[in-house]
Amino acid sequence: MRGLRLLGLAALVVFATMAFTPLANYINIRMAGVARLEPSDAIVVLGRGGADSDGILTNRSLRRVVRGIDLYRQGFAPLLVFSGSLEEIRERANVARALGVPGPAILSAPAARTTREEAEEVRKLLLPLVRKNVLLVSDPIDMPRARALMERAGFTVRPAPTAASGPSQPEARLGLVRDLLIELSAWTFYRVTGAL
Repeated sequence: MRGLRLLGLAALVVFATMAFTPLANYINIRMAGVARLEPSDAIVVLGRGGADSDGILTNRSLRRVVRGIDLYRQGFAPLLVFSGSLEEIRERANVARALGVPGPAILSAPAARTTREEAEEVRKLLLPLVRKNVLLVSDPIDMPRARALMERAGFTVRPAPTAASGPSQPEARLGLVRDLLIELSAWTFYRVTGAL
């Protein structure tokens, strides 16, 4: 009985720490590592969340596309590559064109369902064009796995994570903890299956 009480107390302490302190935010930011914004051959914006049925990009997808467009406008690369689901890619290209990115600078990778598939499709698209140095746009939480997969596909990767200090409300922080656990599971799966 005492062991169960201690376990319950430990769970309560972990819950309170994750919900009411910025620890989850700190872990999220640390996962991305340091942004390496250097001139590159292309800016690769990985998919995240897709588009809703009415064609509106999800919050995370929109943050990524805005980050990619901003990097393009600053002159970090001549090409802006979008990957993800078919609907997401289409809507991202529309947003980029609407915000002044010329059509020839936008490349759309074939649709992919996983980060591993995205890395493979981007490889097929860029390596024949001799474009190996990429700025990789992803959320901080996804960057370690995404970077490893892109490097395995043959790219020199410079991380360009979306800027986010993270949520400040307890409920949102718990959502971030959930996302961190999901990403840890995905990373573990990729390691066990030999994808990383």
